[in-house]
Amino acid sequence: MTTPTPQSFAVAIDGPVGVGKSTTAKEVARRLNMTYVDTGAMYRAIALYNLRQDVDRNNEAAIAASLPHINITQNRQQILLNGEDITQGIRTQEISEYTSVIASHGAVRDKLLSIQQELGAKGEVVMDGRDIASRILPWAQVKIYLDADAKERARRRAQDLAAKGQPANIDQIYQETRIRDERDKTRAHSPLTKTPDAILIDTTNLTIEETIQKIISHVQQARR
Repeated sequence: MTTPTPQSFAVAIDGPVGVGKSTTAKEVARRLNMTYVDTGAMYRAIALYNLRQDVDRNNEAAIAASLPHINITQNRQQILLNGEDITQGIRTQEISEYTSVIASHGAVRDKLLSIQQELGAKGEVVMDGRDIASRILPWAQVKIYLDADAKERARRRAQDLAAKGQPANIDQIYQETRIRDERDKTRAHSPLTKTPDAILIDTTNLTIEETIQKIISHVQQARR
């Protein structure tokens, strides 16, 4: 594991799909003048590369073979795949479904582990994902586990897709959410889990603003 510098301060935010981790983490980072690391976008970048190569998402060997050809960097809020800005192009439902499968592959997780740990050790960061507190930044000073009812998460996802003009069948999204939850929690490599020292925040009946304020409050307490 990369050793954090004395100046490092990390907020690790974990939780299931559709709970609002990225939106919340990004705004917490902005308000606290910290660096936001979008780990989900890194997995999506690998998914996009392999989709372009028409690689079956279940073909772990083929996906592993593609990894040496993939260079992922973050420039402020931009995610670059081999130098190409793919920040907007990785937010489709197709990419989401592909990513949910390849994220369970050990080779994929191992490739991103060192990248994410290095980013986390450099300074003050807010990082969200599914194994941030348990594997990526186990030393993080603040660990948050966001959760929400699956039906509410599906409703939010459908609302978000509709706002972008994309198809949004809430029943289908709900079923996909439940499948994704089961896959994330039972996968062999770095399953989604709440670490014993993580603070649980149930966002089912919270607004994004209320969630942000709760996390900021915990960060401020940790800094005292």
